[in-house]
Amino acid sequence: MAAACTPFVSGPNSDTVKLAVPWGGAELRAFEQVLTDLRDSHPFSHSTQVFTLGDDVGTVFSAGRYTPDIVVLPQLGQITRLAQDGRLRALDESLWGDERKAPRYAHGWWELVHVETVSGNRLYGLPFKASCKSLVWFDLAKFRRLGLPPPGSWAPWQWPVLLDRLARSGIHPLALGAADGWMLADFFANVLLAQSPDAYESVVSPNDWRPGQRHAEITRALETLAGIWGFPNAFPGSIGRALTQQFPDAVREVFAKGDAAMVVAPDFAEPIVRSCFGGDDVAMKQAVGVSLFPSVLPGFRDGPVIGGGDIMVLTRSAKDEAAELIRLLSLPDAPDSWIGKEGGFIAPDLRTRPAYSAMLEPLGPRVRSWSEFDLADRIGSRGGDNPLWGIITQFLMDLDGTPADSSQRAAAAVRTAVDAVYELVRTRQG
Repeated sequence: MAAACTPFVSGPNSDTVKLAVPWGGAELRAFEQVLTDLRDSHPFSHSTQVFTLGDDVGTVFSAGRYTPDIVVLPQLGQITRLAQDGRLRALDESLWGDERKAPRYAHGWWELVHVETVSGNRLYGLPFKASCKSLVWFDLAKFRRLGLPPPGSWAPWQWPVLLDRLARSGIHPLALGAADGWMLADFFANVLLAQSPDAYESVVSPNDWRPGQRHAEITRALETLAGIWGFPNAFPGSIGRALTQQFPDAVREVFAKGDAAMVVAPDFAEPIVRSCFGGDDVAMKQAVGVSLFPSVLPGFRDGPVIGGGDIMVLTRSAKDEAAELIRLLSLPDAPDSWIGKEGGFIAPDLRTRPAYSAMLEPLGPRVRSWSEFDLADRIGSRGGDNPLWGIITQFLMDLDGTPADSSQRAAAAVRTAVDAVYELVRTRQG
């Protein structure tokens, strides 16, 4: 931490606004371009300096004098604790509305970024980048060759049959970046919401936890997940390889290597998908399919739409110039270059156009209007570590083994994971 932040100390840089972000690679370059464009269109006197800490960006609040002015949090669940601990500076409420005081963001964001403290109910975070965590990216050519319907239309009883058809054709059905725990937690959250919307809402709502009714629904969701992840040859290289693979590698396994047929991944997989085709839009259009995660409820047409997002906050010691930079970053046209050049960006600001990339356009506004927010974020984010990530990672590890003991192993894995999730939620509900 000290090594990363040392350049921010010393006199010449005293007016530098320091930003900590979770992005790397193409996303980091896209954000730096956003800052460059803002400086060109809205000149400001201070300099900016960006450093990345990945998903552990929340640890920066313990950096003492090296603490940055602005932090972009990928785990929104941290805001309440940080605000109530006095580590954040409240934002101007005017940022929430436009010049006519109409809300600039969907209502669902409001309760997530407003926190009740001794100073009242104040705005402590502003969405910069939204995400849709209920997307399935699939090899369109393989699906067409096998006569398979898009994953978004798969009924619950079709999963085993269709997975088997993929496997029998010599194609591993799924790619999974299990080294990134959030990817596993997102998969579980989609199954839970698709199978039991009431249970999902009960789990995330402190006032709606009904333990007697929810234990069976969490069990059923994990049994469904065990049937998918525990399917023979579900992943290239088996579960062991999936556990060592990160999110970008899982996407490339589908579209660069061709070793898997589909991957459940958010919208920000798009730049990785594009890189697999070297900018050849024609080839990409023929090879890439995107659908929403299927409903698991019989007769329920629409599947789950889970939202996520990266939220800008001001640290307690932030300079006034940092508050002005957040205002500029919240302008509706601020992310235009990111949307237009890199893709994989959903703007939470309702005034921003385009709202989604051409690749996601067939899904329309559904990728932008989530019905529920990230489960892992809502039930236990306490800094860089997220307990649900660990629980579902252990669940996947417990499914690994030989086919001969698969049913007993899956049953034991489900029991262990249910107890862990149940305890996590029970503890949170107090």
